[in-house]
Amino acid sequence: MYSTCLYCHTSLGRNDAVEHFPVGRRLAFDTANGRFWVICPSCKRWNLSPLEERWDAMEECERLFERTRLRMSTDNIGLARIAEGTELVRVGPALRPEMAAWRFGAQLAARRREYRWVIAGGVVLAGGLMIGVKTAGLSLIGGNWAWQMVKGGYERATRLVLPVPRSVATGMRPPSRAGSPARLGLGAAAMSPPRIETKHARDAQIVMDHADDRLRLSLSVVGGTKLHYGGADLASVAPKILARVNRSGGRREDERLAVAMLERVADSRPPELFRGVVDQYASGITKTVPLGKIGGSIRLALEMALQEQRERELLAGELLDLEFAWKEAEELARIADTLESSEVDLALARLKARMGG
Repeated sequence: MYSTCLYCHTSLGRNDAVEHFPVGRRLAFDTANGRFWVICPSCKRWNLSPLEERWDAMEECERLFERTRLRMSTDNIGLARIAEGTELVRVGPALRPEMAAWRFGAQLAARRREYRWVIAGGVVLAGGLMIGVKTAGLSLIGGNWAWQMVKGGYERATRLVLPVPRSVATGMRPPSRAGSPARLGLGAAAMSPPRIETKHARDAQIVMDHADDRLRLSLSVVGGTKLHYGGADLASVAPKILARVNRSGGRREDERLAVAMLERVADSRPPELFRGVVDQYASGITKTVPLGKIGGSIRLALEMALQEQRERELLAGELLDLEFAWKEAEELARIADTLESSEVDLALARLKARMGG
């Protein structure tokens, strides 16, 4: 088993994820044709593995690829990230889309723990404040005032800073129903960075602009100014707003329902996953109901959709590069394996029989 690149002689590295092939950090395999490569981290060339070392490794990689929760595929190439940063490149028809939203569960669990600590800390501070006031011989009507003081202080200390919408920065209002934008007379220099608290996030709305058939996020900020985010601004700001609304992490049942929603939307392959969730589950709600009053499962689905959409965009360019490199590597592999075609055919038949194919 070689350990350096056949082309540039750089070390291929090692992995602890694939027991039958510990060489390499990015492994590519084509189960249908019996190919297995190690992709060099330096020159990106595909190193074809020796025949006797590839069969068990391919079977193991196929199982790992199917089980992973972070993967994306084009029609011919799939990319998955598994343990300790090892990456698998699967050649062949795409599997059923796997939602990265499953990985969101760990983040939501962390939010739940953090939220419980925040609430517990707030109760302790409020209780201490009340005891201190009473010890000083003062009295105030109602015990809720201490909690409101602590809560208000926390909100002010954790305000989110948002970018100025491009429509404001350019002095233009979003298009009206007539389709013509109007001057606001307000530029970015005339406006301080918008800041929001949880109440502003909960009152935000996702609305459809019928002039250009695009979604916009409308919300008020500290000071009462109403702002609208659309296009690239929406993709940047909406995750922050939804994370604030979903700061408690939500219920586990809502998490399960949100993932189910995303899977159904992904199966229909909409151009944008976030727009697909809105159209399928929230089109009749967001027009009149603020985010804070929408069902918890829909709110989580919207946030997960934005995260999934972002990750797919980041991987899309990488997958195109991999597909181009695979076509070159496959030509060389076909020539190399043809020299021992009978052995390849027999080993491939045994592999497919073990995998039920």
